Amino acid sequence: MSKFERIFLRIHVTTLIILIINVLINFIFEFSLINNLRLVLKVLFYTSACPLFFYYAKPFKKRALYFSFYVFSPIFIFISWLIDGIFGAMLASIFLLFFLPNDTRFENDQIQINKKIEGLLGSCCKYEVIEKKFFVFERNVAEFQFEKNLYFRKNDIIIQDNILQMHLMLKDYDSRKDQYIAKDTVIYTTLKK
Repeated sequence: MSKFERIFLRIHVTTLIILIINVLINFIFEFSLINNLRLVLKVLFYTSACPLFFYYAKPFKKRALYFSFYVFSPIFIFISWLIDGIFGAMLASIFLLFFLPNDTRFENDQIQINKKIEGLLGSCCKYEVIEKKFFVFERNVAEFQFEKNLYFRKNDIIIQDNILQMHLMLKDYDSRKDQYIAKDTVIYTTLKK
């Protein structure tokens, strides 16, 4: 086993173990690593598998079958997208869901509001409120749904007594006057302790 092969194998196995532990801890305790750190780990996991495929391809070993998934899946997705657009889009959305960063709509030193990724056929506009912990961890403290895409300014968000208050100016259509009007709206969401 060469030096580079051992390094890539250690990176791959270590990132796999860290990501699995993160999923389990998130499922049990509702804590997880911050999104940027998870994204870096996922990229390391995927890119470390690609050179390992070429190490095990000549002479062919059974491990090459496992690592071939990481090399050939983007190629199969691209070909299926060329052949049939919607099937390729569905495959690409599954593959890219692994690497997509959060769609952050608001962030300060306490919380972060992200638009949840619901997949190809998901409903519109679910949001999650993330509380930051110890610079490396985050915790989902609330979720809410709104029928429109929301973007927040710094002064729009207030937290008081575990209640998140979001002040928004929305457009509403007045059919009698045949014009859009500004509508002052406040959304309240209770945060978990």
